[in-house]
Parts: sequence; structure tokens; C-alpha cells
Amino acid sequence: MKTFKTISMAMCLVLCSAMIFSCKNQKSAGGEEAAQTVQVPDHYSVPAELKYAQEETYQVEDNTYPLYLIDKFYPIGWSKDGKLAYIEEPADEAVGAYFFQFHILDLNTGKDVFTWKPEEDPQEGSISQMFEDNKDLFEGKLKEFGIIPQEFTLEGTDVPFIAEGAKVWMDTTMVFSDFGFMNVVKSVKLNCGTADNSKVIFENVNNEEYNTNMSQEIAGTLKCPYVPMAAVLVKSVQRGYEGPPHVYSFYFVKAEK
Repeated sequence: MKTFKTISMAMCLVLCSAMIFSCKNQKSAGGEEAAQTVQVPDHYSVPAELKYAQEETYQVEDNTYPLYLIDKFYPIGWSKDGKLAYIEEPADEAVGAYFFQFHILDLNTGKDVFTWKPEEDPQEGSISQMFEDNKDLFEGKLKEFGIIPQEFTLEGTDVPFIAEGAKVWMDTTMVFSDFGFMNVVKSVKLNCGTADNSKVIFENVNNEEYNTNMSQEIAGTLKCPYVPMAAVLVKSVQRGYEGPPHVYSFYFVKAEK
């Protein structure tokens, strides 16, 4: 009887070990399979616009006008070493042209490793047409720098990969400008971390005589899915030449541990 119990227990241990080993193999195989699916594709689609600023209007008598012109932002994807590819359509400030810029930004250095815009800005255009006309060039560069397409959403200011409860936030100082008779942004400081432990990740002081920077704010973050870092998207408003419409533009600052 004792021998039978010993054999039964041994068989149970063997069976349990086999089941655990099988589960581990299945998880491992699933992880490897998932990793294999995240690869640089052969072809890329035209990216969707990611809105970072709100469109507003103002009224003059019976006429409605846009309060802001917005530089449009079309993110494409990330590389596994922290490069962000995107397309920008700068706003047309009554020039009567279509503006287009293609960027691959290395967030580690804060500099473009590749950028392209047409030699002459056409009077009319669209992102789909520009992408199609230059598809070989764009796809070649996206493959060269290992860009993997993503579905982007603009996330909040929390950065949990840095520390528990860590966030990014901005401090600005304003001064009154005789040019335009308005308050403008004098300095910007972007902070990252917790209330007890933070560091400055970006700082700028505007000493221009004709400063027209009406505001700067954090629009949100784009977190890289492959390395623990995020692109902090900052939106900035410049006063229009003769008042509204004013112009929204954007830039990126890296947040990492």
C-alpha cells in the first residue's frame, strides 16, 4: 500500500512537471511568435492625423473666421531604438501654397536623421498624393531606420517607466510685450519625475526683440513601445502677423529614466 502511494505521488509529480514545462513552452512560443510579428514591413500606408490642438473660431459681425491655423501632425511609427517617423503639414498663412515635411527624428539626440520637403511648394496638394509621388524614397528611408508602423493615441503626462507616480510638467514665465501689446512666453522649463525627485529635461529663454509666442503647453506624450522613453509633444502658439488667425506648431522633448 505504501509503495502504491509512493508511485502515485511520483506519477503526479511527473505529470505536473510536464504540464508546467508545456505551459512554459507555449508561453515562450507565443512570445517569440508575437515578437516575430513586430517587424519592419515591406510597404507603408498613408498615416492618419493625430490632433493635438483644438480648432476654434471667432465672429466678426455675420462672418466666422478660424482663430487658429494648425500645423498638422501625422505620426507613422517607432523604431526599436527610439526613432519617431512622422509627417508634418505646416499651416498656410495666406501664402497660397501647400506645405509638406517628412521627418525621422532620433529622440535620443533630438535631431532628425532624415528630413525631406519638396524643392518648391506646390499651390495645391495632399498628404496622400505627396506620399504616393515619393513612395520609393519614403519607404526606403523608413526601412533603413527600422520604422515599425503604430496606431497612435496622444497619452497623458504620466511616465510610469521612470518611477512610480512620475509625470512631466511645464513651468512658464510670461512678460508683457510692447510688440503686439500682449503677454508672451519669456521662458519655458519642462520637468520630469516626482514631486520629491525630478529633473529638468528642457529649458529655453526667448530673448527675441519681437517675441510673438503667446503660449506653450504640453499636449500629451507618445510612449515608445520598444524602449522606456516617451516623446513629450509640446504645442506652441505664435501670434498671427496682424492678429488672428494665430498659428499652432509643435515640437518634441524626450522623457526617459
